[in-house]
Amino acid sequence: MKLLYPFKLIARLFKNLYFLIFLNGFLFASILYFKIQASYENELFTTIQKNINKKIDLNDTQDSIVVKIMQTCNSLLGNRAPVFTESDDLDGVEVNYIHPASIDLMTARGACGSYSLVLARLLQNYNLPVRIAQMKANGIYGAHNVVETKIQSGWVVLDPTFDLYFVTPENKLASFTDVKKNWGYYSKQVPKEYNNTYRYEDVRYTNWTKIPIVLPLTKKLLDIIFGKEKSNTICVRMIFLRIYDVYFYVSLVLFILFFILTLGVAIKTKIFPEYSIPFTRSNIIKYLKLYFANGRIRSGIKA
Repeated sequence: MKLLYPFKLIARLFKNLYFLIFLNGFLFASILYFKIQASYENELFTTIQKNINKKIDLNDTQDSIVVKIMQTCNSLLGNRAPVFTESDDLDGVEVNYIHPASIDLMTARGACGSYSLVLARLLQNYNLPVRIAQMKANGIYGAHNVVETKIQSGWVVLDPTFDLYFVTPENKLASFTDVKKNWGYYSKQVPKEYNNTYRYEDVRYTNWTKIPIVLPLTKKLLDIIFGKEKSNTICVRMIFLRIYDVYFYVSLVLFILFFILTLGVAIKTKIFPEYSIPFTRSNIIKYLKLYFANGRIRSGIKA
């Protein structure tokens, strides 16, 4: 019985009209907050996009455009990283739990993770397919993050942390696979400050072991639906790249569900004479008529 007590308490809470009204108010406030924050973040990245557009001319190809986007990302975050990377002063719910892309844009505290998230968000503004690649180095996945985006020639790799892109012998942007297969050739293109442990050994797009049971089962299901080769390229992080939008829609769905529940409880407690009366359409109409009829009678008596 003691084990069931928490569930009974929760059930009683969700039958309490005043608790449900409070919950609806909280969810409504959350919807407004996440919508405002999402709009602010969208405006930030749209402003950056407009600045990039000024640098693009008719001679630019898709290759040169994505390079200019990456260079802007590197310039923006490179100026902020020395200020915020070593700082422990930034704290709070937004930084530690919500962690929107705007935090990475403003602070670059996540090192290559921040650079990759900001670049991915900018590329999304140009309606380009994008994924964050967790590079394997010294046998460890996630040692360094880079970004892959799909242009007309296929997927290409960009490293915004080092302002680095690779060019094939055909003078085209290279893919991760190109670099992996011929590191001896492409390693000559890295800048002096490059960390030479990042040798493009391998890559993954999602850490399917991060949440035990749930993520491994999800991966197995995706393997069945899409095939293992395609599911291996799914980047779950892209779903949460616009995190304020995600929270906005989750809050909106919850608000609608709890509003319907609250409406039902309000009718049962304020309109129905007894809580045990079946909740049917005919009963709702019947007791609503009685409720409003009684209200008019009471008004007449007071008059």
